[in-house]
Amino acid sequence: MKCRDTTLIDKTQVLFVSEQNMGLRKALAILWRFRNSLVIVLTPILLLPLLVIGQTSVAKCAYGLCLMAVYWTTEACPLAVTSLLPIILFPMLGIQTADRVSMSYMRQLNFLFVGGLIMAVAIEEWNLHRRIALRVLMLIGSKPCWVLMGFMSVTALLSMWISNTATTAMMIPIAMAVHGQMTNIEEESIKQPQNEEQVSLANQNQNNRSGDKMLESGDEIAAVTIVEGGEKKRDAYRKETNNLRKAMLLCVAYAANIGGFATLIGTPANLILPGTLDSVFGAGASESVDFVSWLGFSLPISLVCLTLTWIWLQIRFTGIRNLWAKSNSENDRRVSAYIKKAYQDLGPVKFGELAVLGHFLVLALLWLTRDPKFIDGWKELFPKALMKDSTSAVIVSFSLFVFPSKNPFRFWRKKNKENSELSEKPGPSPPLLPWKTAQVRLAWDVVLLLGAGFALARACEDSQLTDWVGDKIQGLTSIPPPAFALVISITLSLLTEFTSNVSTASIFLPVLCRLASHANIHPLYIAIPATISCSFAFSLPVATPPNAIAFSYGSLKVKDLISAGLVLNFICIFILNAFLNTTGIAIFNLNSPSSLNATITN
Repeated sequence: MKCRDTTLIDKTQVLFVSEQNMGLRKALAILWRFRNSLVIVLTPILLLPLLVIGQTSVAKCAYGLCLMAVYWTTEACPLAVTSLLPIILFPMLGIQTADRVSMSYMRQLNFLFVGGLIMAVAIEEWNLHRRIALRVLMLIGSKPCWVLMGFMSVTALLSMWISNTATTAMMIPIAMAVHGQMTNIEEESIKQPQNEEQVSLANQNQNNRSGDKMLESGDEIAAVTIVEGGEKKRDAYRKETNNLRKAMLLCVAYAANIGGFATLIGTPANLILPGTLDSVFGAGASESVDFVSWLGFSLPISLVCLTLTWIWLQIRFTGIRNLWAKSNSENDRRVSAYIKKAYQDLGPVKFGELAVLGHFLVLALLWLTRDPKFIDGWKELFPKALMKDSTSAVIVSFSLFVFPSKNPFRFWRKKNKENSELSEKPGPSPPLLPWKTAQVRLAWDVVLLLGAGFALARACEDSQLTDWVGDKIQGLTSIPPPAFALVISITLSLLTEFTSNVSTASIFLPVLCRLASHANIHPLYIAIPATISCSFAFSLPVATPPNAIAFSYGSLKVKDLISAGLVLNFICIFILNAFLNTTGIAIFNLNSPSSLNATITN
């Protein structure tokens, strides 16, 4: 009887514990569903000791900085919404006036970015980016390794001028369609038996198996060998094509990130640097980092990183032997035919496409020749040489909104030789880019995010938070500057896997610039690798939108991204630091810490 009672008690305890666990799981599930609300409510409360213990402006600014960092990192509310907090927090905490905070959201660097966005919207509106992509792919061979290189080159080129997200969203569907054309022929050939004898042997083997008969004859053994060999061949082929699909997805995502840091407007994080220099060192400091100097330094890094990424993806997914292996001629014809048909479906080149291309070339030329450093640029033609890169961007943007999208001389074309009437009635044509289109498709959230970064940098400087943090971590500068730059690069590259690259740059750049200044190191020696490292986000799906888009196609697993991206992180970091200590020193005069002060004075 005691034994039965003990067993009943044990079962009751087990049921009680299981009910407790079930209740705990339900409670945790409910908390997880409301996690964003909890972060929004609890974070300001948990950070209150900063305001209670320290009543200084440093503590108040640290409160606002930490609050925004948590909201940005967890994305408890949209990034653009968090970007509005400086207008609330800094006047409320007595750090800055509302006017001073608001002016950070519309600095000339913001207009440089807005001009680049408008140009990108015009290119997308006229489908010019797709025409360029398909045209380049037509020139690349159909061998898998060269197809990867073609996609990476086109994606990197486009992401230098168009947002990384838009470039990836356009290129990945094309890549997947090409992948389908590359694999269908070989898959069909593997599915087909080689000859009629093998068909009969395979059928005979199947009949023997269904009747549970013993395989005795040599023909039956041969049939088993053929079937098993075909299955192994199909399995190997499926693995090979799946790896090729992964490589094509990742090559587009990685190339978008790598191409994005090659130009000053390629990604918003790049523009945080010149804005931070103005906030920390005063107006004029950003002149040391303009479009030409950034392009001269970053473009070679981008090209080297792109090449090494291509080689690494070959090693990781498709095998380096594919570089010299013979390709399938039938596949080549099929892929070439698909790309050619996709290009032909775009129709003849329109006047609007040529006009947008002309505007793009003019904008690039204006940026490159405004202040080319080795000779006087066109800005010297105007009083006091006050023209900035943002001026060029707004000039071309204005033209896009008024330039006709159809040939203005089209009215003089004749219908035919006998008829002298005009081909259409005279009248104005719509502009290349209607304002309503720009209003809908312009990334206003990124503009707010960029403005919040500038506001945060200025608040950290006005409150002397950057000086305070610089004094506290002064010991870090005891290590050699190259090692310090390398440590910062690795740290921010790993951190940006979990956070937005713009928010990471906004939080760390003001502190790093002031810290370098205190240590008598040129601020750009630390700030440039810190800025570019924020674009080295290759290891997680949430690290950057291109990674998320590639991951959404279902072929990739998290371990694929980690195994490929983590190695790539360190490859790109070492390449960046190698260029920093060679060409970077020459371009930005990094050996002279006082050169930035000279720029401001001039």
